Amino acid sequence: MARDPRELLQKRAHMIARRPAETEGASNTIMVVEFLLSPEWYAIDTSFVTEVLPLGNLTSLPGTPPFVVGIMNLRGKIISILNLKSFFNLPQKGLSAQNRVIVLKHQAMEFGIVTDDISSTRTIKLETLSKPPTSLHDTGSAYIQGVTNKGLILLNAEALLTSNAIIINQK
Repeated sequence: MARDPRELLQKRAHMIARRPAETEGASNTIMVVEFLLSPEWYAIDTSFVTEVLPLGNLTSLPGTPPFVVGIMNLRGKIISILNLKSFFNLPQKGLSAQNRVIVLKHQAMEFGIVTDDISSTRTIKLETLSKPPTSLHDTGSAYIQGVTNKGLILLNAEALLTSNAIIINQK
């Protein structure tokens, strides 16, 4: 006995329309933006990224910690721009028009991070990540979620966006 073609089409449509999280293994992967902080490649979860833009119209702020590069006007909204190389004690290189800013947001906190280059977006399987080396005792190690087998360092965006070391409250 032949099935009703509408029933078969509805079943196929339902299978195709499943959300990615409902598919096998999707909950163990995240989409990331890869970026360069010379000399190493980093990644950050795209669910915290609001946009990527060129570094421009930066206003410096005297009296702020060295990792605060300045502020930018982003369509009428003022956001702080941070240099993670300074925050993580990485080798410094001057800023230029080639630098990009990744704007991150979590709840009420929003700021941009300066990168040397943006590579691409891709999916990472969380189970393939190695823990950061235990030899890392510097400031940056608390913000590393893991390292891929190719050396890509996955930052913990939520830890960065909620860190008391980054939030500056001057009254």
